[in-house]
Amino acid sequence: MRSSLTAACVLALACALSACGAGGSSSQPDADSRTHDVTTSADGQLPSKPGSVVVGSADFPEAEILAYLYAGAMKANGVKTEVHADIGERTAYMAALKDGSIGAVPEYSGALLNYLSPDNEARAPKDVYAPLRSAASRQDLSVTDYATAQDADTITVTKETAEKYHLSSIGDLKPIAGKLKLGAPAPLQTVSYGVPALEKVYGVAFKQFVSLSPSGTITQTALRNGTVDAADIFSTDPAISHYGFVSLEDTQHIFAAQNVVPVFRRDVLTEPMARASDAVSARLDTAALRQLVTEVADGGDPATVASHWLKQNGLDSPVS
Repeated sequence: MRSSLTAACVLALACALSACGAGGSSSQPDADSRTHDVTTSADGQLPSKPGSVVVGSADFPEAEILAYLYAGAMKANGVKTEVHADIGERTAYMAALKDGSIGAVPEYSGALLNYLSPDNEARAPKDVYAPLRSAASRQDLSVTDYATAQDADTITVTKETAEKYHLSSIGDLKPIAGKLKLGAPAPLQTVSYGVPALEKVYGVAFKQFVSLSPSGTITQTALRNGTVDAADIFSTDPAISHYGFVSLEDTQHIFAAQNVVPVFRRDVLTEPMARASDAVSARLDTAALRQLVTEVADGGDPATVASHWLKQNGLDSPVS
C-alpha cells in the first residue's frame, strides 16, 4: 500500500509490497502543477471516444476502493470498465500493466516514483509529480491528475498530548521531545527519512525510541495507553478519526508525498478517462479516503462504498 517505512515492514511480512499512503500531515498540491503527460492522437488531442479499460488494484482494501472509484467515474462517462482487484504487490500489478492485462491502476505518487526512478529524492507533492510524469512517459505510461488524498507516514499524537503541548506540526515537538517516547517499526530509527531526519531537519530528538511490530493495532494501542507519546501512523488509518488522534504537519517533507494518482498505459488512455479520473482526484482528500477505508473496515463492500461516494459527489453521471 505504501512505499514508506511502516508499509515496507508490514507488506514485506504480508508479501504485499504495495503503495499507499491525516489531512493535517499531507501537503496540498498546487493545482497548476497537475497537467497531463499523455499520448496524443495525430491532431494533438487524446482520443475522444470513451474506449475501454481494465482497472487493477493492489491486494488491500484501500487500493480496491480506489480502483472502484476511478472505474466507476469512468463508466459514468461512457468508458467500458472492468475492475481486476487484489492483483498483489506492486511488481505484480505493474507487470500486468506492462503486458496489457490491465490498462490502469490507482497508485501513490512517491511510491510509484521510487519504483520507476529509485534515485529520485523529491518529497513535496508537486516536486514528486513532475519527475513522475517524465519517468512514467519513458515507460509508455501516463499519469493523470493527483488527488490531495495521501496515504503517507505521519508522526501522530493523541488529542490530549497535542493540546497539552500545543502541537500542530512536527517542528512543534522540538522543545519537548526530550520528554517523549516515539513508537514505530525498528527501521525508522535508522532510515534517512526517519529518526535521523527528525533530528537533522527538525531538531526533534525523542527521549526514547520504542520499537513496535508493524501492525496498526499494536501502534494504536501503544499510543492510546501511553506506552509511547508519538507514533508513526499512516494518514488514512481509521484510528486517527476513531480515537481523535492528531497527525502533525510535516512542513519540511521528510516523508515523501504519497498522493493518490491513477497511472494508465499510454495506448489506453482517452479524453473521457482522463476527465473522469481528474474529477475524482479533484474531490478526494485524505479525510474522505480515510472515511471510505473506515466504512470498508466496518464491513462495507469496496465496490458499494465507492459507488455511494461517487453518487454523493455527483460523479455517477458524466462530467463536463
